[in-house]
Order: sequence, then structure tokens, then C-alpha cells
Amino acid sequence: MILQNQMINEKTQLNMVIGHPLLHTKSPVLHDVLYKELGINAVLLPFSNTDLKKLISAIRAMSINLTAVTMPFKQSIIPLLDSVDGTASSVGAVNTVINRDNKLIGYNTDIFGIEYALRGTPLRGKNVLLIGAGGAATALAYVIKNNGGKCIYANRALKKARRLQKLFGGKIARIENLSSKDIDIIINATPVGMHPDIKSSPVPIRLIDKHQTVFDLVYNPVQTKLIKEARKNGAKTISGIDMFIAQGIKQIELWTGKKIITPKLIGRLKKKIIKN
Repeated sequence: MILQNQMINEKTQLNMVIGHPLLHTKSPVLHDVLYKELGINAVLLPFSNTDLKKLISAIRAMSINLTAVTMPFKQSIIPLLDSVDGTASSVGAVNTVINRDNKLIGYNTDIFGIEYALRGTPLRGKNVLLIGAGGAATALAYVIKNNGGKCIYANRALKKARRLQKLFGGKIARIENLSSKDIDIIINATPVGMHPDIKSSPVPIRLIDKHQTVFDLVYNPVQTKLIKEARKNGAKTISGIDMFIAQGIKQIELWTGKKIITPKLIGRLKKKIIKN
């Protein structure tokens, strides 16, 4: 997929986003807008394949500068890289790969995106229902623990939930055994509710209450069913678009080595991404 307003020439730097499937991703749109804002002659293209090793081989062969990594490869990519940043190693998940002198280095900018999205939400002492146990959930559990929150893990695969519990503490629960008074913050780190499955929500409406904050990492659509139901019940809501934009800007900072994040830039990007 190449956006219509992109001008490609022999000096254009090639970046990519990898995952499977990639129908939901807006990373090419975000990066296209950012490159234009910053005057960078680059393009980010989606490459989808179930075989991660083939994708890594393509990154090396084509000398890709920056690779955004999405589901389901954030954890399985780690052994295939030359090195991994300390934070990404602690989290056990990589969402960004930078090619430095033909060495693939893994980073986790989801951490920055999560911290930005939750910047107005106190976590210390709060009970946080975390739905999901993949790479994004791992980054969330890391942030929650580091900020004094208490995780309640709800995931269909108990083995993955136990892995998070071992790493970051907290407890495992079944959603049907919880009530709204047990929860201060609800976070969805699964693809439930993502386009095209926009009529689904991972949380029963009975669990949502006005005293809570509800954060849905899904950003396509911006207003998921979970977000709509949370607003209807009077809860404070945080869209995944905030995390998505902040982590994307951080990816480009890692690539260029330049500090570019400002509240005004994030505000402009949010309007443009929602419009697209």
C-alpha cells in the first residue's frame, strides 16, 4: 500500500511495518504524515507474512532503516535480532527495529506511548484489569508495576497470564468472577473491537462504572464499542490513538536521533490520523 500523495524517488528511504494480518494498521498513514511534517524523504510500507524469518531476511536484504513490529511478532522477533535495548529486554517485547550499520536492534516504544496515554491517570494503589497477555499487555504490566499499580490479569490462555504475573506481580482472575467495585482502571490489550470486528467488546458492560478509567489500545476505529459503552456508563475514557501516535513519534526519534515530540505535534497528528 502506497499512499497517493507519496512521491517516491531514488533517494527515498524505505521503512516497513510487519505483522499478520495488517488490515488494521494505520502505521503507514502516521509515518507518511510525520515524514512530511519533518521533511524526511521516506516511506513506510506494510509487509505481511506468517513466516517471521522471511520478513527478517527481507529487512536485512533490503537494508530497511526502521521496522515497526505489530501482532503477533512482538515477542517472537527477539531471538532473531542482533541486540535488544535494555527496556525492551525487561519487558520481553519489541515493537521497533532500527538498522544501525547492518545490525538489527530492537526497542519498545509502546512503553512511551502507554505512559503518554496514561499521563493524567494515577496508577499508584489502583486495581487495573488488564485484558490480554501479548506484547502490548506485557508493556502495560511493566508500566503499571513501575507506577505502583496492581494488575488483575484476564486472558483466555492462563499460561500467558501466569507469565505476566511471574514477571510483574498481581493476580489472575476470570471476568465473570469480577464486579465493577473491584476495578479502578480497565485496559484492553487485545484486538477485540478492532476493524472490521467493530461490534465486539472484550468487557461486559456490567463491569464498567463511572468511577473508572477505561483505556482501549485499539485505535481503528478510534471510538470502539468498549469506549462508547464506557462513556455511556460515565467512565473516563482513553482512546488507543493517543498511545499509537506517541509510540510512532518515538520510533522516528530512535531512527533519526532527533528530539521531535511536542504536544502541538501530537495534537496535529491526532486530527490528521482521525481524518484519514
